[in-house]
Amino acid sequence: MPLFLRALPLSFQTYWRYLILLPFLAIAAFVFYVIGSFIPFVSYLVPAAVSAYCLLAGLRIALVARGHYKRPSNKQLIMASFVYAILLLVAKNVFGLVIGAGLLVMAQFGMTVNDSNILSYALVIFPLYYILIAIYGSLIAVPMTEAVSADPRGPDNGYFFGFGTGFFSLFPVTLIWSYGGKFFAFFGEVWTLFFMLLGALIAAFNGEDIPWEWNFDLGYLLGGTLFMAWASSWFFATAVLAWEKARQRRKQARVDAIEAERLSGDDLRALRKSRQR
Repeated sequence: MPLFLRALPLSFQTYWRYLILLPFLAIAAFVFYVIGSFIPFVSYLVPAAVSAYCLLAGLRIALVARGHYKRPSNKQLIMASFVYAILLLVAKNVFGLVIGAGLLVMAQFGMTVNDSNILSYALVIFPLYYILIAIYGSLIAVPMTEAVSADPRGPDNGYFFGFGTGFFSLFPVTLIWSYGGKFFAFFGEVWTLFFMLLGALIAAFNGEDIPWEWNFDLGYLLGGTLFMAWASSWFFATAVLAWEKARQRRKQARVDAIEAERLSGDDLRALRKSRQR
């Protein structure tokens, strides 16, 4: 059975825990933005770091739901957030360069961007760009899971352990997660609560009523948020199962290496004894 189907029960065990954490993630995102905006250069990393932090926190919840209680320090979480934020920004720039190079190649064959075909280009380029981002997110999910399963000193096996493991299960889940709620929105549930809290704070500061109305639009928004929260939990659960698979492979590889070394030693002793005879 594919990992993404095996992860369904764990996704629901993760879901209710993730719903409890959502408001705190929104507040953490707000704090990150406020503090980071005053620090040169770091402000450029803040959006990606916030997304990475949310992802690491969700993966941590899935690990706990699975029974892995080893907890990294907050310092390690923040450090890992910035490491994966830098990697994400590098990946985005590479994808942008690849798409730009593709446009240049198309231009060489006489295909130009003008008012008549700009919509066609947009319908191809934007989905392609975000599919590439989804591919990257699926490839890096297991290393990020390893980062939050480690002790406070850092990941036991580095920041790239298990890179690509479980990709064929993680990728479809990532697409459902990113396309199922808001259009091209990762962590739409966190950003929704973030802007709701921000709107409430601005209204309170100006002495106005909170600008929320219980109408169809808000209900639709909350429904989409709840769906995306579950889709996120499904992604986290699938990543944890893929991480367990990578750890099992590493463990088996070590056992095989020890066994091979032992057999080599036995063979050498047998050869030595045969020569002595």
